[in-house]
Formats: sequence, structure tokens, C-alpha cells
Amino acid sequence: MTFTLSGFDSWTFQIVFYGSLLVLEALRDDQRLSTVLNPMDCTRTRAHDLIRHPSCSLISR
Repeated sequence: MTFTLSGFDSWTFQIVFYGSLLVLEALRDDQRLSTVLNPMDCTRTRAHDLIRHPSCSLISR
């Protein structure tokens, strides 16, 4: 299920579980940004941080 946040009109968001991790994903066109949420995190603050300062890490298996 996706949702929107005011102030982020061109983005949609979703919260998903990856194993034991709770992850916030921001979606726009072909972009997908994600960050791990901690239990007491403010979703709006984390969304703002994610979009303003995206970062990337690669996981090798």
C-alpha cells in the first residue's frame, strides 16, 4: 500500500518489511529511494532526510 505526504507532491511512499527491518521507500517515476526506519522514527522527518540526502550502498551476496 502506498501513501503520500504533504510537501512531497511528486513522491509516493510505502513502508515494507525486509526480514526484521522496517523500510521506508520513496517512489517517483523510475526512482526508488529507501531507508531503514527505527521504531520511534517520525516518518515525515525520515522521508525529508531520505529525499534531501539520498545515499547508496551495495550489498554483495
